[in-house]
Amino acid sequence: MTLPPLAALRVFVVAARRLSFQDAAAELFVTPGAVSRQIRALEAHLGVPLFERRHRAVALTQMGALYLARCGPALDAVDAASRQVRALATAPPEPGSGLVRIDATPTFAMHWLIPRLAEFRALHPRIEVRLGTSQGPVTRTAEVDLHIRRDPAHFAGLHGVTFMSERSVLVGSPRLADPTSPAVPRIRMRSRPDLWPQWLAQDPAGAAPRFLDFDNTILAIQATVEGLGIGLIPLLFIEGLLQGGALRRLPDSAPLTTGAYHLLRGDGGDSPATAAFRDWLLRTAER
Repeated sequence: MTLPPLAALRVFVVAARRLSFQDAAAELFVTPGAVSRQIRALEAHLGVPLFERRHRAVALTQMGALYLARCGPALDAVDAASRQVRALATAPPEPGSGLVRIDATPTFAMHWLIPRLAEFRALHPRIEVRLGTSQGPVTRTAEVDLHIRRDPAHFAGLHGVTFMSERSVLVGSPRLADPTSPAVPRIRMRSRPDLWPQWLAQDPAGAAPRFLDFDNTILAIQATVEGLGIGLIPLLFIEGLLQGGALRRLPDSAPLTTGAYHLLRGDGGDSPATAAFRDWLLRTAER
């Protein structure tokens, strides 16, 4: 059976509780005739009479009493749920609560931001951080509050605030017997073609190395850990691997500044939650 007309069901519940079409009409701001028509429509839908019509009075039939006992509490629950949803939708947010939507490059998110997000959550437990990743130029959308990018060519017209310099070093796996040997290949990532030219420019007379190419920084880091060659990797991505001994810096490998990371205000607005995340990120990067 299909659901009954909800308007008629509501009229029935009011009339059944008051046992008066006249009083139900007054409560619902309709005419008694409109109440009577809705009741007849509901009875036709169900195929049973719900009221006994008496002279200037009505009474519930046995089926009407059963229907009221089942449908009355159900309508009350729907009304209570609707009131709650409306109240939540219009209530001001709790102090310190909110949502901040971040778009960052995958390697930065994986190796630097995510390991530090627990600290932000501890400081701001009511702020939800929704982290997404993308590469290349920023896609401007109202669904993102803050973007994190390294390459100014990817800013898409947004204003960037520099919050952290990037320094890269030569690293290798402890599995390599002689990481300084020219025979050991150099790990190169296609996503960062700028790194090795900057390093080799320090010694233009040196021998040209042999390269193994990988698509991105994440793969290059793993290839270096596995001992496939020497990597030129930004320090901020491999701090844990260096501390844990999975990688080691080559002797006399001074860090080379290879760029900077920028925080870009997105098109999603500047809420208190966004400001809290931005301030935390700047303080954390300073440390």
